Amino acid sequence: MAAPDETLWDLEPHTAAKHEILKRYLGAWFSILGQRIPRILYIDGFCGPGRYRGGEEGSPIIALKAALGQPLVAKAEITFLFIDERKDRIQHLRSELRKLPIPSNYQVITVVSDFEDTLTTILDDIEQKKGRLIPTFAFIDPFGFKAPFNVVQRLLKNPSTEIFINVMLDHINRFLEHPDAKTRQHIINLFGTPSVTEVTQAPNRLLALQQLYQQQLQQYANFVRYFEMCNEQNRMIYALFFASNHRLGHIKMKEAFWKVDPQSGYRFSDRTNPNQAVLFRLDPSQDVVVELQRHFAGKSIPSDDVFCFVEDQTAYTKSHAKDALKFMEQKGAIQVMDTKTDGSKRRRGTFPEGVRICFTQK
Repeated sequence: MAAPDETLWDLEPHTAAKHEILKRYLGAWFSILGQRIPRILYIDGFCGPGRYRGGEEGSPIIALKAALGQPLVAKAEITFLFIDERKDRIQHLRSELRKLPIPSNYQVITVVSDFEDTLTTILDDIEQKKGRLIPTFAFIDPFGFKAPFNVVQRLLKNPSTEIFINVMLDHINRFLEHPDAKTRQHIINLFGTPSVTEVTQAPNRLLALQQLYQQQLQQYANFVRYFEMCNEQNRMIYALFFASNHRLGHIKMKEAFWKVDPQSGYRFSDRTNPNQAVLFRLDPSQDVVVELQRHFAGKSIPSDDVFCFVEDQTAYTKSHAKDALKFMEQKGAIQVMDTKTDGSKRRRGTFPEGVRICFTQK
């Protein structure tokens, strides 16, 4: 996907989907952190002009409105850092920002600069002062290879930082064997390892690229998940990687994906576990049944352990797990204790804390 030359350009359907996911996640992020953290930072590393040619909102406006829509964050100091290397786009963004009611506790910074240079300067300054980055969400959405992994790595070394990054794997795949050494070096920098050049020998190069970038992130984040964005022809456009050290962030990001309508001319799927490819669709409960049977067959475990497995190790949510367990109880695939550990009775079709679930042997 080539970078547009114009100040404004048309909004693609897959970009609209990506922005819907961002909006839904930030609504939760600002609400949760804004109530208990006095200072938080939002970074948009390739922010663009704030709007598209058709008037649709860009990621900076989406982020600000997500925060403004959370009345409980009124006391938090929120810094928004918008970075773009194009002066014309930053100028247009500033004109859009002037139309918004920015509260006094919001600091909005717009910078005409290179993403890597800006973040390197900020992180160098923090390290020299032996400090730590305040809780941060970084949305990194470049065209091409402009988000080197050393910056991503340094951000994630701050434990309260979350990353949501677009890695244009299809584009990268086409340039892996480019004759220009500088282009190949950009790809190495993007992945943070020269082993990316070995992907050319893999039978499935796109999957190998996905797994390599996932492995790189897992060195610095406890929770890493990526989602393939595909067009109507089922061709992958890019992958969105989410990295966090917070369980709740991981849960909320998955919920954001599942709430976006997958019937709008694009598809997205989860391939974080290559053995469990997941297509986001309206009713995934039967897929969760298969996962639970595979993982817990013949075991008797507390209900909380089931939900933790689904939330931490699969693409699904607690809501999906509840639907799957209801179906399994109806079909006799599980037996659930009628009494909780505190002696109170359980209502059939519910799986509260304190009950054990016995999974039949396959």
